[in-house]
Amino acid sequence: MTNVKGLWAFIGALVLLLLAVTWGYYQSSGKLQSAAVVGDKTISEAEYVAALKQKFGKQVLDDMINREVVFQEAKRLGITVDQKQLDKEVAQIKESYGSQTDSEFQEALKRQAGTSLEALKQEITYQMLLQALATKDITVKDDELLTIYNNNPLRYSKPMQLHLYQIVVASQKEAGQVSAELTQGANFQTLAKERSIDNLTAANGGDMGWISMNGSRLPDEAKTVLAEMETNKNSTVVKVGDQYAIYRIEEKRDEEKRSFEEVKEELRREVAYAQVESLDTVLEQLRKSVGVQISGQMPH
Repeated sequence: MTNVKGLWAFIGALVLLLLAVTWGYYQSSGKLQSAAVVGDKTISEAEYVAALKQKFGKQVLDDMINREVVFQEAKRLGITVDQKQLDKEVAQIKESYGSQTDSEFQEALKRQAGTSLEALKQEITYQMLLQALATKDITVKDDELLTIYNNNPLRYSKPMQLHLYQIVVASQKEAGQVSAELTQGANFQTLAKERSIDNLTAANGGDMGWISMNGSRLPDEAKTVLAEMETNKNSTVVKVGDQYAIYRIEEKRDEEKRSFEEVKEELRREVAYAQVESLDTVLEQLRKSVGVQISGQMPH
């Protein structure tokens, strides 16, 4: 799970699990109060939860079963998650959020995804164990991996990264005024809070976090200017679309090339995973191996 799409799949799974927990709680508590009152009609909690179960019940149960059989079978076979790989997956998602500290990342997860860091780690662990189970009988030779590595040099190079701040304004005139204030010694972050119209960064003093020079978050117009800039310097005014921006580089991370030994096992997992025909088939086989009995009749 190395991309943001995987994160949104995880969020969807959490929603389904929440529905299951909600159903279990109301079933056991017996405190089925009203969920809403519309005119003179009361929608009870019982009706509300029953509708959730009718619509999502089978999907929630299937997801819970799949997770349980993966964890049980992995434990039986002695398959575990590499902590370094888990940390790397989390770091990649953290970077996609532009978070610098763990507390910022946790707040972003809560605000934007409605989840927690621990729940995210649990989901990544599940995905990694499922991948390991699906590929445990697939062999990939080092020669094949080395060929892929040599044929894709850019893929295994980490481009330069910048810890970047920005001030975005609506007009060239205002951008000139901000630039003049900065030249006279005004604090960049203070001006960003006061003048920037960028909703995502203004409140944090224009802090964009760590940005890849090859990434899509950085406009092409800015890349040309930033490539020539030094740290702790302010850029000239850059026209971006119908707005104007001024940038400041706080720190730089130079481009890095990952060695074959560094990426070999990661690449091996990827190549093996590409040979898996169907995860649904894998999960069905795991269910048979562990043994699953479904009580009652779930709605379809």
